[in-house]
Amino acid sequence: MSPRVNVAVVAVLAWGLPFAVLAQSAASNIAGFDRIHTDKINFNINNGDFTIPDAFSATRQGTDVTADRANGNSKTKILHADGHVIVHQNQPVANRGKATDLTQRPSTLTCDKLDVDGTRKLYTATGNMHFTQEGGRDATSDAAVLNDATHKLHMEGHVRVKNGEQTIAADVLDYDTQSGQLDGNGNVTITSPVESPPPIARPKRRKLPI
Repeated sequence: MSPRVNVAVVAVLAWGLPFAVLAQSAASNIAGFDRIHTDKINFNINNGDFTIPDAFSATRQGTDVTADRANGNSKTKILHADGHVIVHQNQPVANRGKATDLTQRPSTLTCDKLDVDGTRKLYTATGNMHFTQEGGRDATSDAAVLNDATHKLHMEGHVRVKNGEQTIAADVLDYDTQSGQLDGNGNVTITSPVESPPPIARPKRRKLPI
């Protein structure tokens, strides 16, 4: 019997040979994601190594990731994504039997490269990190680590956070995506627009009768 792959779920059977899934394949339980969808994936069922050479999407409850390419290991639940990386979070996540919000408000993180630790639920972003959250919150930095379990976004290098009209810059900044708490360290600068006083109403000149 020749080995076959279910396009909805990769059948993990001990065939002893690496194989490639082609033509709109979808693999489950890789790097902590419920589903990975792509046109092509090279997957070694013995050691868990996989390579995704083309654009893909990876999803699990509350989170979806897209990028140009990736590689990793399904057994260690590690994924390295590269090129036009987008991480979108929008739903509650079940954590140890309790429903907890991944973020209080929907958010999107973009970067050049992303390292995902599926076991620890860590997303390490490098290169042009840009984080936006519903409600007008916007952050940029050289690198960042987003922790699903603690709802913390740790940013380093040229950090700049904008909340409405207020801007906070620092070398290092930690942001709680659930409570909104900000903790900055190193060259912290807070900039807020100065409210202009209302114009003074001048009395109108009365015309004198001639």
